[in-house]
Amino acid sequence: MRYTHGVVRADGSLSEKVFEEWLPSKPEIRYTSDRVALATERDACHSAGEAADAENESVRCWLLGDVYGYEDGGHGCPRGYEPRPADIDPAQYCLSLYERTGFEFLEGLNGNYTLLLYDRERQRFALCTDRFGTVPVYWTRADDGSIVFSTNVQLLPFHPAVDTAYHPAYLHEYLAFRCTFGVKTPLEGVEKLEPGTITSIALGDGSLRTEQYWRPQYRPRDESFEWFVEEFADRFRTVVDEWTHDGHEYGVLLSGGSDSRLVLSVLENATAFHMNDWMNREARIAERVALQAGATFELLERGPEYRIGSLERNRWAESFNGWFSQPYTSGFESRITEQVDGLLSGLYSDSLFGGYSVPSPNVSLGPLGSMTVPIERPIETVDEYIDLLLERAHDNLDMPTDLRTVLESNIHRDGDRIVHHGVTYESLEDLVYYGSCYPLSNDDDMRFHTDLRRMLPYRSPFLDNRLLDLSLSMPPRYRLRRDLVGQAVTRLDPDLAAIPHASTGVSLSRSFPVEYAGEHFLEFWRKHVTNRTPPKPYLTDGPWLDDAELLRSFEFTNDVLDQRGHLADAFPGPDADAIRELYHTHCHDEDRVGELYTLLTVLTMPVTEYLTDVPESNRAETIDLLSRQSQVIDVE
Repeated sequence: MRYTHGVVRADGSLSEKVFEEWLPSKPEIRYTSDRVALATERDACHSAGEAADAENESVRCWLLGDVYGYEDGGHGCPRGYEPRPADIDPAQYCLSLYERTGFEFLEGLNGNYTLLLYDRERQRFALCTDRFGTVPVYWTRADDGSIVFSTNVQLLPFHPAVDTAYHPAYLHEYLAFRCTFGVKTPLEGVEKLEPGTITSIALGDGSLRTEQYWRPQYRPRDESFEWFVEEFADRFRTVVDEWTHDGHEYGVLLSGGSDSRLVLSVLENATAFHMNDWMNREARIAERVALQAGATFELLERGPEYRIGSLERNRWAESFNGWFSQPYTSGFESRITEQVDGLLSGLYSDSLFGGYSVPSPNVSLGPLGSMTVPIERPIETVDEYIDLLLERAHDNLDMPTDLRTVLESNIHRDGDRIVHHGVTYESLEDLVYYGSCYPLSNDDDMRFHTDLRRMLPYRSPFLDNRLLDLSLSMPPRYRLRRDLVGQAVTRLDPDLAAIPHASTGVSLSRSFPVEYAGEHFLEFWRKHVTNRTPPKPYLTDGPWLDDAELLRSFEFTNDVLDQRGHLADAFPGPDADAIRELYHTHCHDEDRVGELYTLLTVLTMPVTEYLTDVPESNRAETIDLLSRQSQVIDVE
């Protein structure tokens, strides 16, 4: 894993040894002045070095992530988009824009990044996040008055001047939702930077100021669905064409569905990486797609050992967003990086263009199961939104806080706007449609997204500003009762679209009613008609194994509790005996995967061991031990 860390101290008393007591491993790149110190590994950021500062020696900048281009405009001028030239270092590119416009350029900057700017002349250090906060930075004000920040929230408590503990309310939220909302984290006094903001630290007095330059505003366009398909397909192809370059090898994380198939439809000579536990229906569909597209098919076979091994392998995965298993590719890092120079995925397609973010009623069919009806469920009050969240929660744990009370304390109106855990939305409608992915850390796949970004140059095209803008103009009825992505694949590569979707059994080119009926018929057939069974109870015909059966088939829950159960006894949540009882309940056919996986994630985090089980006298020894345990292991 590669991380970036910093300390800002207004009184000018930073020393060159500022990182030696804090970080468990020696960073490759350091920058230290008497007020600002930054440490990072080389691949984690692009630094505009001294040569890049030549035109303005008072400014230095670092870019975590990447920028793709800039949309100019304002002052009555028409807006025009220009991709960043491939031969210009992205940090130098940002520095030149800052020198021209100050912070105004951020409104038109397109990328997935957090930008750090040290302006000596103006005596300020600024942390600037992109529109959706796709590169999270965690920060706190330490006991000595300094601002300490890191891209790894688990490392902040190791700083000698940071005093923190688990916050019962936000730990409860993480255990219930497997994510923490807005700027909050389960660590007291530790927050994330807000998305679309400039957080400036005045180096004269240490004061902190946050300015919002962007937030999502839903403005539906009165256009036909065919217009959206054409516009979406054109923008998507443009985004991928701009990011990929001749002479580079690219990979796609390919499923049997439509999102990644869309990526493959606009690439040539790609490698299609498909993760699965055996060569099931999903894998066979993915292989057909790869062969049709002329791509190399690479099966990354996991199996139960891979899943169980991720408890240890991913324990340093930094965010309280998702489970230990969700850096899905972490065990295949060398296999991927040895074959390709860059990687693309279809992540966040459904959140931005599908029905996931539009509330819909769920109808019970009795013994046949249930189904989601593709009509919008109106959410007209904050209380109704909180009810919606609670319906999705795993809240069967004995906690010292009440989940509804926690949500009501953190989601409220501020005039016409809504504040959700420190992040402001222009309207309740904006919150309902985009609260699941704005900021991106509200989505529990943030762990996967971050792990991919750290592994090699990586991009999800759906997070490009041009596609985000299109999402903000798309009527909900098209999300719920049309398949934008499937129709875009049909437009771009009809032969790929003709291959059935693994979850529906029908081609992407078919109408939405046919897809909808196919999905539910296939689910009914699997549950109630066919007698075909996978070779192991935890294997499925889909992209993921059955975690409920995995927990019943292997004793890794008890193994974790034998080793780390005493940690559960020390933090504000269920103790080891309660977790064992929960596991016992699960093994007797009550599904408790949500609660158990989130608890196992917390128990295996280094920060939990450090906060609950480490005497101050053993601090240095523990840092060294956890550092040696943080190596990423590849599974071949």
